[in-house]
Formats: sequence, structure tokens, C-alpha cells
Amino acid sequence: MTDQYEGKEGWMRVLFVALFWIVFYLTQLVVAAVVIAQCVFTLLTGGPNLHLTKFGDSLSRYVHEILRYITFNTDQRPFPFADFPKSDLVIEAASPSSES
Repeated sequence: MTDQYEGKEGWMRVLFVALFWIVFYLTQLVVAAVVIAQCVFTLLTGGPNLHLTKFGDSLSRYVHEILRYITFNTDQRPFPFADFPKSDLVIEAASPSSES
């Protein structure tokens, strides 16, 4: 074991892992809400909501950051200790259809 997690630092890491584990489970509820909303949008409009698509991408990146932290793959704490992940999806506005 390295000196990095001994004493107070080790206890702080365990505390933050426990807190982010709880946040991880709460984000699952948000993911479920996004999935349900996207299904409803798809049924009603024939396609997913583009804003929810971008939010879902950011949310999945956030969940990935949480999982990397709580499994000790990184020491970088996720949001709110870092910026919330941004989506890199480029969503183009639908062009108006031209009638012939």
C-alpha cells in the first residue's frame, strides 16, 4: 500500500467514495427519467428530443467519471469538484423542408 491513502487522506478518500457511490445511485433515477422522456418523445414526435440527447451524453460522461473515481481508477473527483462534463455531440437543426 502506498503512503497516498494512509491516515487522514485514506479516510477522506473512503468518505468521498461513499458519497459519490450515493450520487451514482441517484443519477440512475435521472437516467431512468431521461430514458422514459426520450421514449415518449420518440412515440409522439417520431424522434428523440435533441436537448435531452445532449444532456444524456453529458450525464453518461458524469456517471463514467463517478465510476472511475469510486473504483480508484482516478484520483480526480467528479462534479462538483470539477466541471460537469460537456457533451461533444453536434446537433444540427433540422432544415425546413422545401415543398415542390
